[in-house]
Amino acid sequence: MILDRDNSYATADDNREEEIGLLHEDLDEEWDFERGKAPHRNYKYTETSVTGYERQNVVTKTYKSRFWILFLAAFLCWIHTLQWSTWGPISESMNAAFPGWGPSTVALMVNWGTIMYVLCVAPLCWGMQRYGLRAGVVTSAAFMAIGTGLRCLTKQTPTFTILCHICAILVGGASALALTTPMVIANDWFPQNERTTATAIILGISQLGSLGSFLEPTFIRLPGPGVTKEDIQDDVMNLVYAGAIMSAVLLLALLVYYPSKPPKPPSLSSTTERVEFIPGLASVIRNKKLLLIVAIYGTFVGPPVAWITVLNFSVLPLGFHQGKAMWMGVTAVLVSSLSPVAAGRINDLLQGHIKTLIVTLMLGTTAFCYWFLLISYGVVEVTEWQVYVSTVGICACNYAAMPLFFEVAVDIAFPISDILVMGVMTAADCLVSTLFLTAYSIPNAGYLWIPSTMIFTSGIGIIPMLLLKFNNTRALIDNQIRVDSPYHK
Repeated sequence: MILDRDNSYATADDNREEEIGLLHEDLDEEWDFERGKAPHRNYKYTETSVTGYERQNVVTKTYKSRFWILFLAAFLCWIHTLQWSTWGPISESMNAAFPGWGPSTVALMVNWGTIMYVLCVAPLCWGMQRYGLRAGVVTSAAFMAIGTGLRCLTKQTPTFTILCHICAILVGGASALALTTPMVIANDWFPQNERTTATAIILGISQLGSLGSFLEPTFIRLPGPGVTKEDIQDDVMNLVYAGAIMSAVLLLALLVYYPSKPPKPPSLSSTTERVEFIPGLASVIRNKKLLLIVAIYGTFVGPPVAWITVLNFSVLPLGFHQGKAMWMGVTAVLVSSLSPVAAGRINDLLQGHIKTLIVTLMLGTTAFCYWFLLISYGVVEVTEWQVYVSTVGICACNYAAMPLFFEVAVDIAFPISDILVMGVMTAADCLVSTLFLTAYSIPNAGYLWIPSTMIFTSGIGIIPMLLLKFNNTRALIDNQIRVDSPYHK
């Protein structure tokens, strides 16, 4: 096949020609600038005596520095998650040491992250698309460094509480950039057979930030005999000092070396001209399939992600105090940091089965939520191992599906910018998380509504997901070149 820039074809293999020709006819019909979509302009082949075809103008290459880019992005997301979920695991200590730090204050600290994400995602994603990945991650790290630094100024209330709110607001603003980077890095730095894995690694390490927060009770003392309010306050200040130091180190590392893109692209699809932000946003609004996957993702992912940050309140009525809740959270975070990596790698190795993987994980999440519901209502005897397994199962299945959802969304939206797609996806789960956490502030509501709500949000999207049809657009483009181009031998 010879495909020139005027999209003309010459037959080389009838079967392959028909498949690829139909693909590009579809692209030519749907992707145009007038509708806010960009045509694919990177195909150009000439026949050669050795390979049959040679692609001109686009040479792909991978660089070892991609792992440094991946590491710093993962560290950024890890610190963000740690700061976002700081207060839930030590809620009993905070309530004893700092007046006014009840469940509503702790939930609001977490909720600031989701609120600020929804408010900031559009302008900050526009800025990162315009000025590049480096500008986005450095700005995100700067927000967190400033916020965590402000908390170190004093431990006197109410000033400390006010500074914690300011920090939570800045961390929430940083999340609009930090949480949209995984797919961008995967697309710009990694080849096709590593993309989902790269995204999953960042998400998995990000989840380990919750591990750090769940380990806080090991050095934040509980109120009790021989423990004064000042002792707990000193422990908390040591915690915030550590957060400020880590944020400052990360910012320095990003300033030293963090390019936006490699000199040469890792795949052909990564060279595709992407739609500008405003036309891309208009295309998102018109894309019914994308809006459906955004709605499914937001309702499925949002509640469990928020729930794990305030797990204490759900297991306390079952007889598990801060200490045991800590180890439940630690176990859940460890497993759910590995599950997205496993799911991502399976998807990279067995391409073409992503819908089956997603639906299986949605069914698993719903089943574990139902198990936790039975425990909460006393239908099943409350035992430690059952609370552990159901909690871990909810988080593991939920997090494992996240990189798969991102892959589907980017393929459906292609060639809309990954930054915009990730921003819209994450805004959806943040919006649902905000509504979920707001319910904690309802007086005398209790906590039995939590598992039933998560059953509903986890299961409602299963049938629409089964009915959704989509193409793996980037894989089709990249696989064509992998076969025909000498650069992929």
